[in-house]
Amino acid sequence: MGERSYVLVTERYPCRVNAVGRARDLAVQAYAAIPWVDHEVIRLLVSETATNAVLHSGGGEFDLICHSPCDGAIQIELHDRSAKEPERRTHAVLDSHGRGLELLDLLAPGWSVETTLTGKGLIFSLEGDGTA
Repeated sequence: MGERSYVLVTERYPCRVNAVGRARDLAVQAYAAIPWVDHEVIRLLVSETATNAVLHSGGGEFDLICHSPCDGAIQIELHDRSAKEPERRTHAVLDSHGRGLELLDLLAPGWSVETTLTGKGLIFSLEGDGTA
């Protein structure tokens, strides 16, 4: 029988660019005492998912939820107020944007999107070596 996860931290942010860094820092801080967690992967994926919420959800707010380690993995959720699913975007090789879903595929391949009563939640898990 597996372990049970609990919420370590949850925070609501306005959909503004300056909130992305705050969400990223909170997520890294939430897992700072867990040595097997790849904090740089957390930093990158929370930055990408929070930026997507800010740029593509149509405004309002987004919520960051960080779960305790469970069965050798952590789970992070980012909820926004838009029911629109994330879209893959085409980009040129040198573009600095448009790669968020590719990064999720590479670093947290089991990620998912769930429709909620208030919009959607993007959920990803990371195992001890920083991969899902």
